[in-house]
Amino acid sequence: MQEVPTRLIDEVVLNEPIKNTFRLAWEFIVLNKNLTFTAMSMLLLLNIASTFLGFLAMVLSGVMSMAIQIYVARLIYETQNIETFVEETKKGKLETILSTNIFTATGAYLGTISLVLGIIFLLALVVQSMGIDFEKMQLEELMKALEILVLPIIVTLLLLSYLHPLVQSNIALAKDFKEGYRAVFTLFTPTLWKQAFQNYYFKYIALMILIIGSGAFLLGLLIALPGISLLANFIFIVLMYLYMVLISVVSMVARRMTEVC
Repeated sequence: MQEVPTRLIDEVVLNEPIKNTFRLAWEFIVLNKNLTFTAMSMLLLLNIASTFLGFLAMVLSGVMSMAIQIYVARLIYETQNIETFVEETKKGKLETILSTNIFTATGAYLGTISLVLGIIFLLALVVQSMGIDFEKMQLEELMKALEILVLPIIVTLLLLSYLHPLVQSNIALAKDFKEGYRAVFTLFTPTLWKQAFQNYYFKYIALMILIIGSGAFLLGLLIALPGISLLANFIFIVLMYLYMVLISVVSMVARRMTEVC
């Protein structure tokens, strides 16, 4: 790894990146409890409101989540040292975060929806080309068809999870609606793929996917326990916020690794 001018993100990359990723994410959450509780409360209200607001509540929740991720990522990437990080984190307010990042977040969210719809459309074309008609299938035939599709779907999801941090870092550094929208589709650029298969990036992201995936699996088992399901809505929002902050830190650490390796 080359010598680089040191700022907070460089210290994380150069010294115990896994440990410091979780440390910075946790410190962001606990240093500004007002922001944490306000954001969680808003997300919970929007989640509840989705029962009667439907798609609108989903969009508002998605844009808000994206705006918070952009804020956290830029803070991690641009802060000079831990002292400045602590100071800036304590000053963060949800209304400022939204007003500053709303256009970029909206562009990125709409870009993400476009990408998801595109993937679903392509999957439907593949299924149609295979002559699969789920409506006319018997249960045994349906299970066999799903067995054929499950491996490609799992591989695709793992690949998207692996590439997502770099895409998220591009979104975080976008300046407006148009750049936010286009940043989503850097997923298909040769530059991003070249960055993604650098040695340091591979080791870091592979380990993070393993840790986060294992944690999500265990928490899923916990939520499934009798009695816990009553709190599932609240637990989901808490975990979503924790993940939002964590993936924001991960995305910028991963990006910095590709820049200095």
